[in-house]
Amino acid sequence: MNGRFVFLKFLIIAAVISLLGSCKKPNDPTDSGDDPVLIRYRDHELKRSDLSEQAQQSLTPKDSIQLINNFIEKWLKDQIMIKEAKSQLSNQEEINQLTEKFRDELLLLKFEEKLIREKLDTSISDQELLDYYRSNKAKYKLESTIFRFVLLKINKPIADSKTLENLWKNLNQANLQLLNLYCQNNADICYLNPQKWYKWDEIAQHLPSKFISENTIESGITRDFADFNHSYKVRFYEVVRPNQDPPLSFFKDQATQAIFHLRKIKLLERIKNELYESELKNKHIQFINK
Repeated sequence: MNGRFVFLKFLIIAAVISLLGSCKKPNDPTDSGDDPVLIRYRDHELKRSDLSEQAQQSLTPKDSIQLINNFIEKWLKDQIMIKEAKSQLSNQEEINQLTEKFRDELLLLKFEEKLIREKLDTSISDQELLDYYRSNKAKYKLESTIFRFVLLKINKPIADSKTLENLWKNLNQANLQLLNLYCQNNADICYLNPQKWYKWDEIAQHLPSKFISENTIESGITRDFADFNHSYKVRFYEVVRPNQDPPLSFFKDQATQAIFHLRKIKLLERIKNELYESELKNKHIQFINK
């Protein structure tokens, strides 16, 4: 037992030195292809490439030795258990059937992914998106207030306040980009995408509740207020409450994915039917009366 331990420890150290000393990655195209066998158990082999990932996960050679030691011990024990299982389980027909079933399912999954990747139409017109949304509006209900807005949380003292006020008066695309540059050096946080929808709990932490709350916001309002450390500028473009019809733009991503899902189902069903009809026509299917 002691001799085995010394030999295994020596083997592990040699493997770690070899792995850590190599500058090449396992998939490096310049690799010579040399992948020596480190351990052999009956007909099974553990190669250096099998241990490369274990060595790369650790920070020090000592850690690598421990990781590789654990990996080798587990690999050997697993192989021994598998050998015992094969010898003691005489009826392996169920396992073979499950293996074949899993293989078929995996093969089918990969083939469907290939068909979807090559044949699925991924273009969706605005009208198609709108028609889907109108037909399925009942599925899309708001659970909380949503809004589109712009927020500046400026650090005090305010730097270049005149420039800031001029940019704030006209929030066109060019000025929003300039405000973004201003915020990088002078603000705690800024929200500068007026087309994006938010929920109140996503931004409430950035606004003092004594000045503004979910119940007081409305479409079109602009507010300026300040506390001890910050000056706030906020403008709400659109506010939608849970009892109102939600805008399509808020659910656009969900609706798009739903349309894609329906297309995938129809595409795969069409291809299955075409293949089925082809096999019937070529008389590759036989219905046998018993």
